[in-house]
Amino acid sequence: MSVLQRDDAPPARVLEIAEPAVGLDAVVVIDHELFETSAGGTRMAPDVTADEVARLARAMTWKLAVCGIPYAGAKAGIRFAGGDRAAVLEAFLERVRPWQDFFLTGPDIGTQPEDFLALEPDGSPTPLWARTHEGMGMDDLAVGYGIRGAAAVALERLGRPFEGARMAIEGFGKAGAGTARACARAGARVIAVSTIEGALLDPGGLDVDALLALRASHGDAFVHHGTVPARPREALFAVECDVLVPGARPHVIRPDSADELRCAAVVPAANIPYAPGAADALQARGILALPDFVTNAGGIHLYEAPECSEDPTRCLAAVERLVGETTRRILAVADADGVTPTEAALSLARTFLASAAS
Repeated sequence: MSVLQRDDAPPARVLEIAEPAVGLDAVVVIDHELFETSAGGTRMAPDVTADEVARLARAMTWKLAVCGIPYAGAKAGIRFAGGDRAAVLEAFLERVRPWQDFFLTGPDIGTQPEDFLALEPDGSPTPLWARTHEGMGMDDLAVGYGIRGAAAVALERLGRPFEGARMAIEGFGKAGAGTARACARAGARVIAVSTIEGALLDPGGLDVDALLALRASHGDAFVHHGTVPARPREALFAVECDVLVPGARPHVIRPDSADELRCAAVVPAANIPYAPGAADALQARGILALPDFVTNAGGIHLYEAPECSEDPTRCLAAVERLVGETTRRILAVADADGVTPTEAALSLARTFLASAAS
């Protein structure tokens, strides 16, 4: 399979979808065809491109493979700048419904779990991934608990306690809010958050529950209503902290910006936050840069872990444990082979795919 041979191999399938009558303009990318079924979320944004969707599908390949799950990576992007959102989504789901034997999808940036309940069998109970728990969506919390598991292993590696650890979270949307809730409840100190509107920084720690309430009232503009003055969103990356959590769009950390970071570890909630060469630049500075397709795999386990059938508390504990175990495993390989954590994770993923191909 080409996906096993080189990193720049093109995806196996690119499926363009258009329904001009309702404004649907979308693309589905299936990264490879080693497995009959592919899986990946649907992103809905005005500027999403086929290239971005292809890179996200490749990231899904690595995420699934390093978890040992026999699905091909995939992703969908709906280019939506305004109009009748419900009609666009309905048309998209109607087009992909017959593809469910080879393409499984769910929420991503710009979409919600409830958007995909129409793909569930009629009369079936609401699945755990589409439910809320303690006022937050299970998909948001699953990412957050996965980040918590990975961050705990990273801090342990660095000889730092999780209790009181200073965390800066870029993007206070679905993944970022879930991460803040999960980590704060385990004793970490969230000292910085950002949205497209700006950043809030407080070395003494921000009140996460208060931030969630402000976000519910003001959306991304909640940063202008906090207890400290809003700062430019880029200021978050210069905050001195134990753990930086990139949680928004791709390539926010570049080789030329690595010198600005003042963190001990990077534990991404976002997909592909590292631009080419950024992970190596961080390693050269002594910053532990964990691969995104390991740390943000909580959503994968939400769908696949046996513990995630009914009980939310049991499910989230399993997600935290599973992501932590994978993080520990890739760090052991990185140490043994003298490579970066990302290179170690890719090696484990390729080994899994090669064994499936043989």
